[in-house]
Amino acid sequence: MRCLDNNKELNEVKNKESSDVDSILLHENYLKLKQIAEGIMTDRYHYMKLKAPGFMDLVIEKIGDNRISLSHYYEQNGDLMADPDVEIIVDHNSETARAATFQQDNMAIYQSAYNGDQLTDEYLAKELDDFLGDWLKNIKAQGHIPYKAYYSSGIMSQLNNVKFDEEGQEIVADIVEDDDLEM
Repeated sequence: MRCLDNNKELNEVKNKESSDVDSILLHENYLKLKQIAEGIMTDRYHYMKLKAPGFMDLVIEKIGDNRISLSHYYEQNGDLMADPDVEIIVDHNSETARAATFQQDNMAIYQSAYNGDQLTDEYLAKELDDFLGDWLKNIKAQGHIPYKAYYSSGIMSQLNNVKFDEEGQEIVADIVEDDDLEM
């Protein structure tokens, strides 16, 4: 009987260790995403496009209250092809970023580990989170910088296109108030 207890305890320890490792990965993914897309993570922008010499542009878009799409696209026969597109569930309170879906158009792949916010495939979720961590690391190493963005609603709504300098820093335009206009 003691042997069964030891096996049960060992499995509980392994499950806790695995859960701790998963939590660390999700937090690391959050921090990496925040470095790449701080303007999206802080709700300053709802759309960003980044570039790096020799690589496809990176598109980051806020697609829901807790959802972000991270994508590379190319055009084939007039169609935009995801290469890849990952939907990410972001939890700012716990500072975690989870990969919910993966799409690779040229291989006709679409995978989803969630139905809404409900986890439906734990094994796939782990694979997607690992992929996301590696991809974010590669994106950072490639040196993607912002060159196009759109403000979130309510932020400088009179301006719809954000401008960036060569280092990817936002150029803040002087805003002319209606009262300042000469008639």
